Amino acid sequence: MDRAGAARSPDARVNTTPPPAIPSTPGSGDARRVLLGASLLFAVLLVGGGWLLLAIKGRTIADPFATTRVWQRVASGAAVGAVTAMLCAFAVRRVSALARLEHLARHAMEGIEPRWHTLLTIALLAGVGEEFFFRGALEPMVGRWVTAAGFVAMHGALRVRNRGGLTFAVFLAAASIGLSAVNAWNGLESAMSAHASYDFAMLLWLSRRPPLTPGNSTH
Repeated sequence: MDRAGAARSPDARVNTTPPPAIPSTPGSGDARRVLLGASLLFAVLLVGGGWLLLAIKGRTIADPFATTRVWQRVASGAAVGAVTAMLCAFAVRRVSALARLEHLARHAMEGIEPRWHTLLTIALLAGVGEEFFFRGALEPMVGRWVTAAGFVAMHGALRVRNRGGLTFAVFLAAASIGLSAVNAWNGLESAMSAHASYDFAMLLWLSRRPPLTPGNSTH
């Protein structure tokens, strides 16, 4: 065979087939998009509801926010949230009564295969939306205890059916009271960043835990 024939030989052609994609659970991309869309919608509803409460009291949407040391407030709140997340992760691993909390959170994330930027977006939306409504608008009207009850109710934990449900409700109430304390200490920006930082750290930790199986789940 001459050189031209060799050049046209199928064996001599360069393989242009792209490498196989990294396998992913079917539907995980759709699940992420649905989760992001639901988180965005919920945050918009919370901000809208908070704005309505503020308008009823004759306040503007900017009134709950500080005008000085904003980035310092955000940084200090983020540090509080990150440290709290580390302490909670340690407690969940060591205290059997808290194991149900991890199971509930991990069960909610099954099949989503979240990426870090998805988790960060969800955490920011939750931190900004929930804190604006509860700490920025509702708490000045009804106080921290009624706000804590509303916070628990929003997370669907008022119907306590067992010890795990009671633990979850107490945890949420304590979280709400803690965020109210951060808000009173350093402003709404700190409460928002603490909430977002905590959620992001915990979601990131949970996403790297082994998948739930009958052998490692807690019922």
